[in-house]
Amino acid sequence: MKLTAKQINEIAQDLESGMAVYINKETLEIRTILDWDEMYGDTEVWEEDLEKIEDEWSDYAVITKMESREAYRIMEDFVGKIEDERIQENLYKILNRKSPFANFKDEIESSEYREQWFEFRTMKHEEYVREQLEAEGIEFE
Repeated sequence: MKLTAKQINEIAQDLESGMAVYINKETLEIRTILDWDEMYGDTEVWEEDLEKIEDEWSDYAVITKMESREAYRIMEDFVGKIEDERIQENLYKILNRKSPFANFKDEIESSEYREQWFEFRTMKHEEYVREQLEAEGIEFE
């Protein structure tokens, strides 16, 4: 049994939205829970889910979002692929100012590179998920 490309994509999307992904190593069942580091407000629902995982699963892996420096590197890599020197220079400046993530998002969302950015970011997040799965000994397509 192996995780599918679709499941890897879903895991990547869940991580981007602030979730932690728990994978049962025996059955490959996937459960998504709000990442404890991202937790706000009432945590009771999430605690119940986590208790079920800990009580019912004998062997599981936890996949959490990538570190901010890795996410920053993805933005840098993307900017390096942009051929328009003016836009590239502007994005590099944004990355070197305060609040690079928010400012990059604002700039790229209104640019002609918006769709390319989403595709690139998704590809990189899926690669990250595959690396985490390999490290956990979980097979995938």
